[in-house]
Amino acid sequence: MITPNILTAIRIGLVPPMIYSYLYVPRNGGAIAFSIFIFSAITDIMDGYIARKYNMITKIGTVLDPLADKLMLISVLSIFSLNNKISFWILVIMTLKELFMILGAYFLFYNKEVVIPANVYGKVSTAMFYVSGFGIMLDLPIGTLFMNIFVILNLISLFIYFYRFVSIKGTI
Repeated sequence: MITPNILTAIRIGLVPPMIYSYLYVPRNGGAIAFSIFIFSAITDIMDGYIARKYNMITKIGTVLDPLADKLMLISVLSIFSLNNKISFWILVIMTLKELFMILGAYFLFYNKEVVIPANVYGKVSTAMFYVSGFGIMLDLPIGTLFMNIFVILNLISLFIYFYRFVSIKGTI
């Protein structure tokens, strides 16, 4: 059986070819990037499902899975911004949010060996990211609306994580 951590590593490895095909392959690059993006979404769902169903949740997996999400997220938002598919402010806000999350996770992991698991808003936000990304890659007008919903859900998730961080940090 393939392990969730292998699927996560595959997702991390998909980031460079997705960026390259979207930005530099003149013929069918968008279709290739779209296919890679779909495959990334499928492996994201599969690794979480397998980890939970077969009790294969590991500490490294709980760190690498969000890292894979963040790499794909910032990469996709960057190429969308470069191609004027989304406003630059979305890229800036989401990059700052992700940096804040990484710093908080680093602090908790290395000082308390604590990993805060994903919350429902984070999971819904990730799903909305993929849906909005699909919409934008397919040039559907609804993609932009979904992207704005994604940003709002992501910021709600940030506040929930921040509350958990402060609660845990207080016990240090």
